[in-house]
Amino acid sequence: MVKTIELRVYGMTCDDCVLHVKTGLLGASGVKDAEVSLKDGTALVHADDTVKPETLLSLDVFRGKYKAQLRSVKNE
Repeated sequence: MVKTIELRVYGMTCDDCVLHVKTGLLGASGVKDAEVSLKDGTALVHADDTVKPETLLSLDVFRGKYKAQLRSVKNE
């Protein structure tokens, strides 16, 4: 089963920021895909059902310039 975790991402100001956040998310175990939007300030993460939102929020990419907040979790 796959779930979609939506995060609100703060601190992104350019396309390089989007790429950095996306790369950080894709490096997490169990993450299948990530769609990051500079315009909306969001990240949609498609992951195995074993991935916990707290795990994503504690990734290194969110310990510096970028911060994230959980918006929703949907099981598919």
